[in-house]
Amino acid sequence: MSELEAAAEVAGGAMLGRAVEPVSDGKGGEVTPGPGDCLNCAAPLEGHYCSNCGQKVQIHRTLGGLVHDIVHGVLHLDGKFWNTLPLLVWRPGKLTRRYVAGQRARFISPIAFYLFTVVAMFALVVSVGDVKSEDVTFGGAAAADTIEEQEARIAGLEEALAELEEQQGYGTEGIRTGLEAALETAEEQLEVMRAEDAGIEPPPARQVSITSSDSLKPLVEEQFEKARANPGLFLYKVQTKAYKLSWLLIPLSLPFLWLLFPFSRTWRMYDHAVFITYSISFMMLLVIAVGIASRFGFGELAGVAALFYAPFHMFRQLRGTYGLSRLSALVRTVLLILAAFIVLALFAALMLVLGAVG
Repeated sequence: MSELEAAAEVAGGAMLGRAVEPVSDGKGGEVTPGPGDCLNCAAPLEGHYCSNCGQKVQIHRTLGGLVHDIVHGVLHLDGKFWNTLPLLVWRPGKLTRRYVAGQRARFISPIAFYLFTVVAMFALVVSVGDVKSEDVTFGGAAAADTIEEQEARIAGLEEALAELEEQQGYGTEGIRTGLEAALETAEEQLEVMRAEDAGIEPPPARQVSITSSDSLKPLVEEQFEKARANPGLFLYKVQTKAYKLSWLLIPLSLPFLWLLFPFSRTWRMYDHAVFITYSISFMMLLVIAVGIASRFGFGELAGVAALFYAPFHMFRQLRGTYGLSRLSALVRTVLLILAAFIVLALFAALMLVLGAVG
């Protein structure tokens, strides 16, 4: 995607995320309805706006008015954007609490802000650079350039496995499984390289073992082979699914936040949903900020800053929204971070499956 297309996506996200309809500046080209005649709903008119549908009495039919609406929608969002953004960045708990308490007209709704950040983030991700098929590997790391390098890689994996055998602790079993899978793939790649070097036909690729029902096995294997044959297309499908289904992050996160305040009579699921939506929106803003900083050579610095500020933001939002003590907010922040990793893992796994099947 080009820079121009990315900018168009961001502008589209801003227009999509508008909480209310655009307004006109009332200059030139207006169409003024007659008394008692709203052009939208035909309700009686009093003042500058229709009391029934909220449409302005004076509407434009000029190209300049259309341009004004576009600029207004992207930069102003009827003033709500600039009321919402500072609080979301620095005082997220205050923003969430005020919105839940009923101050809706002053701020962008959580879902509108979420839509804007989703479009902006994916536009930035895609504009970083198109992924080519040869840059993507599926089912293991790419083989080294020479047999000697591949043998060195295998030796390194074997050494890592040997060191891991001497260690016992939480998570070592998962690491061992990953290393064993990587070692097996590397050994198969070495066999292929040796066969090609000797001028003989390489051995057939290892078949994937599917433990699902027999009726699903052919379908899953077929989609898996398609993904291996065209990893670039597979990655594109995953990105597209993630873009379209990013809203699933909200319902996936809701049960975990509810568990932090189980059976509470004060806080309802709606309140938790507002919290989650604003929180995810801010995290996507962080991704956008890091992406922009990387364009100017400050990616690592911005990444480190975002890594530290993200949990601090969670802490402030939890404490400000729910009125928690420092200790209670700190404990819940740790649990919320763990829940966030679980949700991201579930979402990523789901997108990979849908990308392969779709």
